[in-house]
Amino acid sequence: MFTNKRSILFSFHITIISLIFVTNLRTISAEPYGMAGCGLGSMVPVWKNDIGQILAATTNGSFSSQTFGITSGTSNCTTDGLVKREIAQEVFIAYNEEPLELETAIGNGERIRAVASLLGCPKHAVELGKLMKDNHSFLFEKSNSSLETRPKEILTRLKTQIATDTNLRLVCLH
Repeated sequence: MFTNKRSILFSFHITIISLIFVTNLRTISAEPYGMAGCGLGSMVPVWKNDIGQILAATTNGSFSSQTFGITSGTSNCTTDGLVKREIAQEVFIAYNEEPLELETAIGNGERIRAVASLLGCPKHAVELGKLMKDNHSFLFEKSNSSLETRPKEILTRLKTQIATDTNLRLVCLH
């Protein structure tokens, strides 16, 4: 009888230790969040799909974490109430990558104008469109990056090209 209790207790301990070990293996990073916005709901990494965004928005609304996050600058929010600039740029690219790639091939379009605005140079959208068209294959080069890191990769490539342009590097706040 004593060994049976000991065996159950041992199994219980192994299970708990395994669960703790497995949950700590995955690091949580500041990934772009979806349409639910900043707040406590944006901090849950598995809530990236449509249903998750509904849960995130519900969590943000139920606990007023979005309001608190905007006020305090926590939970992926900034103190001025706006999404951090780079995260906003990455989120835009993530949700618009395919149509942005098509517009980049021709050098103009609504999404290129939006990218210009997000980069702080809306009056230079035509120049940015030309730069993006000239560097289309570099910007949208296929790689082994995951769906989560690809927008950041595209954005980094774009900012690299902007930094080499004599005019755009002065006007775009990248």
